Amino acid sequence: MALKDRPLFTRLLWQQRLRFSRSPLLSRKRVLLDRAVFVPRRWANIGAALGLFMVLCLGVIANQPEQVTVMSYSLANKVIAVDAGHGGFDPGAKRNSVTEDQITLAISKLLQKHLSEAGSLVVMVREDERDLSDENFSGSLKERKRQDLNRRAEKANQAKARLYVSIHANADPNPRWRGAQVFYDPSSEEGRRTAVAIQEELTRILGNTKRKALPGTYYITQKTEMPAVIVEVGFISNPEEAKLLADPDYQAKVAYAIYVGIAKAQSQNEELAMGYP
Repeated sequence: MALKDRPLFTRLLWQQRLRFSRSPLLSRKRVLLDRAVFVPRRWANIGAALGLFMVLCLGVIANQPEQVTVMSYSLANKVIAVDAGHGGFDPGAKRNSVTEDQITLAISKLLQKHLSEAGSLVVMVREDERDLSDENFSGSLKERKRQDLNRRAEKANQAKARLYVSIHANADPNPRWRGAQVFYDPSSEEGRRTAVAIQEELTRILGNTKRKALPGTYYITQKTEMPAVIVEVGFISNPEEAKLLADPDYQAKVAYAIYVGIAKAQSQNEELAMGYP
């Protein structure tokens, strides 16, 4: 039916529609609509969920360093004795040109740096390649070793250290044994907590040991007046682990793991002292 043959009301309505459809404003709107990209509601919801997930992941990552920083506050103003095992007349275990006293001193110095930066007052029981016995000692090697150990304990006791950490490297006639392990005096609950915390961090950070912290009776832990732990950083008798222990990058990982374990244990001790479960 032609427009002129329609009823008057219908003709007026159609004419109004034609004028509106030819307006510049409507033309611009049509161009914008043609260029628009419409996302189905389902995909929009998925995109929003993924965005929220990424934000949460970034938040978790950003909070991790803060957690370590908060824990390190528990070390502020604490006197901690760090003892690099062996030295001097007693180099300890040896494999090729690498000796135990070299490894323990290197790791102890790195540990000292971490603890000092966290605000601890670090007592380095052995600061260089020398031991603590008299240079002109005239007794047997066993007697000289006993004097060396007694002086190590005395140095920590006189400084009124809050914790004693002795660093060693393990050795065994069977070269297949490997893995860092921490020991503590069975009569010290605080020593046990510290050993467990350090062991957990060695396992987590090094990723090559499944050993557990164990109690043990040692002369040095019996002579110290504070909680004490002995950290065996690995087996120098194992060819692969001996290479790692001589590597400065690996030594840095070991020292950091011990540091984080100490920080966690000190934080736990403070929470227990304040009555937290």
